[in-house]
Amino acid sequence: MKTRNEIYRGEAEALLHVITSYHALIYEQVLKTFPRKEDSLKTLIKRLIKQGRIYYDSRQNLLCDTTESANAPDWEMISAYWVLLDFKKALVYHTSGDFPVKIHFFSNDEAYEIISVPAEQVVLINHVLAQTKDTDTNRLVIISSKEQAMRIQIPNVAAFCMVEPDGNVSYYQKKER
Repeated sequence: MKTRNEIYRGEAEALLHVITSYHALIYEQVLKTFPRKEDSLKTLIKRLIKQGRIYYDSRQNLLCDTTESANAPDWEMISAYWVLLDFKKALVYHTSGDFPVKIHFFSNDEAYEIISVPAEQVVLINHVLAQTKDTDTNRLVIISSKEQAMRIQIPNVAAFCMVEPDGNVSYYQKKER
């Protein structure tokens, strides 16, 4: 029979891995990451907060790896994580990325990148990603308006996404002319 520490250790390691990988996530995002264990997860979160291993910002409802992450959360990463959660059932692996990619993940036999493109960075992102034409990675591009999609000229866009603050994600494809 496993002890309580043995049971919680695996859950704690997975939870800490997610929070330290993405630095700040909305409390509900973390619960949706581990949906079958919500009651034990809430208990575990309280324990980790009490131990000082994670930080909870009640003003923003964020679970963070540090108080600095709570003071300056990466809202683009939080939006990208909502997109990732839409693929939860088929996820094989996921990790945070480097600019301009927010998240890399594998779903079934496909590789994906989630990229957030603020309206003021369209030209920069187009330039940076135009150099990567030989990739088989599907790109999910977060935009703030449907019109913005027309200005984005990067290869391998599987879909454009608009993310609501409540986590609802809408997907669009650009119509070719």
